[in-house]
Amino acid sequence: MKEKKPIDGPTWETNLSQAIDLINSSSSFLFSGDIDPDSVGSMLSLSLYLNQLDKKVFIIIPEPLGDNLDFFEKIIQYNSIGLLRNPKEIAAVKDEIEAVIFCDTANTKLVPYYSYIAEDILSKKPNVIEIDHHFGADSEELTEYGTKLFRNANANTEIIGDILETLYNENPERPNPFSQRNIILGLITGMLGDTVGGKVIHYKEDYDRWMEKLGKQLKIITRWRDSADNKRAEDCKDSKFGDPKQILDYLNKLTEDQESCLNLLNSRIESKGNMGFLNLLPSTYEEVHGTCQPFESDWFVDIMGLLLNSVPEKSGHAGVIIFEGKNAEGEDCVFIKIRRAVEFSGVDLRTAEGKIKELFGDLYMGGGGHSGAVSFRIHRLEEKELLEKLENLLVFFNSAIESG
Repeated sequence: MKEKKPIDGPTWETNLSQAIDLINSSSSFLFSGDIDPDSVGSMLSLSLYLNQLDKKVFIIIPEPLGDNLDFFEKIIQYNSIGLLRNPKEIAAVKDEIEAVIFCDTANTKLVPYYSYIAEDILSKKPNVIEIDHHFGADSEELTEYGTKLFRNANANTEIIGDILETLYNENPERPNPFSQRNIILGLITGMLGDTVGGKVIHYKEDYDRWMEKLGKQLKIITRWRDSADNKRAEDCKDSKFGDPKQILDYLNKLTEDQESCLNLLNSRIESKGNMGFLNLLPSTYEEVHGTCQPFESDWFVDIMGLLLNSVPEKSGHAGVIIFEGKNAEGEDCVFIKIRRAVEFSGVDLRTAEGKIKELFGDLYMGGGGHSGAVSFRIHRLEEKELLEKLENLLVFFNSAIESG
């Protein structure tokens, strides 16, 4: 496959026009992408609008999204959008799909059940739109022929916003997507998810424009029931959002038990020179299982998101978290996730790819991301050997930070 490159100027306008024509001419869509707040917010926001246009929509989400994104699943169910959990459910709708839209996904290895999508659907050469803002490392186009909407953005939902604006501006007789509360929730959630709650912003003008537009609209169209309404319960501001801050608070909420686990694991973050490091392999769980539930459980998902931010802040530069899991195809692997601290921009973390390939050889399974946040996958191996190899990766980063 071809490496992704940002698109702008006349080529961007041409591709955007092609995507709009494709959306207008197709009646059924399959959405897929790497699962995180930005990708799901992207798929949800665009699918909700297509649903309003009486188009059939399916979204692949393999597992429940967890308590902090449960409002997404409620929106999907309320709007009767098709939710596909496994290959059998994908196969059941394969003959209905006219167009496939991939969102916020660096390469095919991160697309849930990509091999099944390729065999059952892409083999028939449906229309395809790829929407993404990941470049470098092993980012690659997911198809050889699809319409590409790649550009530099803080979050994939900013690109979805461009698409929705264009769809409406060209057809103002249609419903206004930005008067639809759930669409706005999806777009804002994606932006908050990919900017660490607005702390890491690479393209400030874009971020400010979208957050002002969406935040203002959210406040205008959110209606609150009070206790004077005897027929229905008073709205709870913890679970019904009237501004971006309430969304962020919900994304970061934890139960008392989760708070205890987070505090315990934060105390285990090691300082490795200029790098923070947290081992979440089975040996760690054996020591903390009285306080923490399994690291692969839905219960732990929300804690992981906060740890990914706190580990780099321990050093003030960058941090590494390692844990076992399964890749998009369901294969056992070890994840190596690396992020920069909010105030640090001295090293492009994508440079880790070459070092990880050198250290792990045939065990390397792929990875990539942004200059400030990357994720790599390797086949599982004995923990002692893994940790020894990772010491070399930490030395690599410490040297890069010191020389920078």
